[in-house]
Amino acid sequence: MKNTENQTIKKFRELLRRFEREIFVQTNECCCSNVTLAQCHTLLEIESKEKETLTELANNLGLDKSTISRTVDGLVNIGLIQRTIPAEDRRTSILQLTQAGIDVCHTINGNNDKYIEKTLSVLSDQEKDELIRLFEKITSQMVKLRSTGCCPIND
Repeated sequence: MKNTENQTIKKFRELLRRFEREIFVQTNECCCSNVTLAQCHTLLEIESKEKETLTELANNLGLDKSTISRTVDGLVNIGLIQRTIPAEDRRTSILQLTQAGIDVCHTINGNNDKYIEKTLSVLSDQEKDELIRLFEKITSQMVKLRSTGCCPIND
């Protein structure tokens, strides 16, 4: 690895850590409407699909089924998710938001939209488009790498 490439990687990782911290703080402090970050992501994932099985949810969030099951149990217990078990397949759980869950998602989305709008206000429309394009490209590569193993250090 060339020295300049190594510096670029280190700088990107440093910026990514700072970005993660800012997103974590922002999300926990003002945008998750009194649910945990895991619950927030679970609610928003179900909202985007309207109905989802526990297996689909675990796959989409990249988590173990047992981990997501505990998160879902908590959301069912506080009335934000409804779990239905179809008579034709008792092994499947269909998850849907309750009205209270829909309301929480609206609050989360509204708060996050305002925050991101203010964050992106320092960019031109062209820069925003480029940021989205590049972020999508990097995220897709990360998903691809995750499917082949976490840390491809031998490549």
